[in-house]
Amino acid sequence: MLRRTFLLSAGASAVLLSFKNSLSFAGAAKGAASKMPSEPLLAPWTGPYGGVPPFNKVKVADFKPALLKGMDLARAEFTAIAETKDAPAFENVIAAFEDAGRPFGRAAGIFGTYTSTMNDKATQKVEKEMAPKMAAFSDEITQNEALFAKIKAVYDGRTKAKLTPEQQRLVETHYTNFARRGAALGKKEKARLAEINQRLASLFTTFTQNQLADEENYTVVIDKEADLEGLPESIRAAMKQSAEGKKLKGKWVVENTRSSAEPFLTYASRRELREKVWRMWTTRGDNAGEHDNKPIITEILALRAERAKLLGFKTHAHWIIDDNMAKTPDAAMGLMMKVWKAAVARVHEEVADMQKLADSEKANLKIEPWDYRYYAEKVRKAKYDLDQDEVKNYLQLDKLRE
Repeated sequence: MLRRTFLLSAGASAVLLSFKNSLSFAGAAKGAASKMPSEPLLAPWTGPYGGVPPFNKVKVADFKPALLKGMDLARAEFTAIAETKDAPAFENVIAAFEDAGRPFGRAAGIFGTYTSTMNDKATQKVEKEMAPKMAAFSDEITQNEALFAKIKAVYDGRTKAKLTPEQQRLVETHYTNFARRGAALGKKEKARLAEINQRLASLFTTFTQNQLADEENYTVVIDKEADLEGLPESIRAAMKQSAEGKKLKGKWVVENTRSSAEPFLTYASRRELREKVWRMWTTRGDNAGEHDNKPIITEILALRAERAKLLGFKTHAHWIIDDNMAKTPDAAMGLMMKVWKAAVARVHEEVADMQKLADSEKANLKIEPWDYRYYAEKVRKAKYDLDQDEVKNYLQLDKLRE
């Protein structure tokens, strides 16, 4: 099942979460024999492991037409289920729903991978346009009264239908998904819900793209080799390559990305530079200007609260957690608080170990957030003779596959 972080490719995730059983990577290589589009983004996956995404054939320009065609194909399949004259049953409703929308699921899955990893303008442009369209498509399906009526009929008769436990669970899951997304609301409420979902899809996309813009626009440039003290050669080489990519000859660059910032924070001896990198990394999307996410967050919170009320829940947290094991925010918080004291105590112990080591080196400092990774690595080496930089040589993909 494709479950993605809510701010990554928000448009795609809105749809995929809505059809979380039928649109999945697990079944992406499969497809009805009578409906096999030839386009790379829509066609069944081939190759090892039951089929792999054809990333070598993907062109950003193909996403929009493929997604639109995928939606049309899925729409026709869902409409056929809704309009069937046969009595609602597991096979012609739930099983058919499971098998519907696979071409769209394949395209949306690859699209989601691109939007969460590619920071190029072409991909961002497509995402900004398609996110609200995909959210609207999601609502179109879940608000289809005839389709929901068929699902509800199977749900109401599930105990008499002699279903297997797995089939019964599937029926309950589909019914709950539709109900939770407003399938039983009135016409006016459905229309407002669709507006909210489309706006949220746009806001999530803007939020992510603002963060990506800050990652691209902010860097820490190092002029002197002496400021690289403590950094392994592999990290220095990566920083030099980043500088060369920006035409900064004879310099080194710390990019505003996790893969660049975290190694620097772990090994760089120059504390003032660690602080500079840490502040750059932790304030992405929190800088004044066109990429400031604070007003975006404010609107997201307001719309989430309104949506929760529309759907009959006290808060967004109550809606989100209702179909999870904890069931309520209070239960989730209760579980967290059971380990909170022990976790906080352990953090204090770890920071105390860092402080003790810093004091022994006469560093004359109080441990701050930009010191955590640096001194944690020092403590690790001192206590366990473990060097993360040496360990990573054994974690290359080829070695892991051996």
